[in-house]
Amino acid sequence: MSGFGNVCFWLAFTYVGIVIQMFVPRLDALVPGVIHLLQARAYKTLLWLMPIIILLQEGLGTRPFGGAIVWYTTIYLIYRLGERFFTSDTYVFVFFLSAACGSAYYGFNVLLAPLQDLEIDSQLLMDLSFLQALYLPFALSICKYLRREVKIGEEKS
Repeated sequence: MSGFGNVCFWLAFTYVGIVIQMFVPRLDALVPGVIHLLQARAYKTLLWLMPIIILLQEGLGTRPFGGAIVWYTTIYLIYRLGERFFTSDTYVFVFFLSAACGSAYYGFNVLLAPLQDLEIDSQLLMDLSFLQALYLPFALSICKYLRREVKIGEEKS
């Protein structure tokens, strides 16, 4: 994919992710893109996209107490841990990632809520963690499909 096409795709992905987060508050809709970039080993794209994503997440207030850097570092560590045990393109790996991200979402919010004097609604937090875990496989497969279609569309012309 050309550099300009790559930038346009990821900016469009980020825009759609922000719109999804507007309709489903506290869902991190940008995690599938980060995981897709890790799977594709597109570290150059990840290098310029991560500061944008982190600044957007901090501005949107998705993470309590400004923990977007810690959240995405946790996602990276979960990805690397899972990659040691599973092949990164399998459904088992994606299931592991979604379960681990859902659990990390719960733990992350429980740990950071006291820093803002927030009361924890356990049921709501459990539901949001489950929603994050369910969202990841679907969004990741859609992201992979769109990237494949965009690449095929460019090769034809």
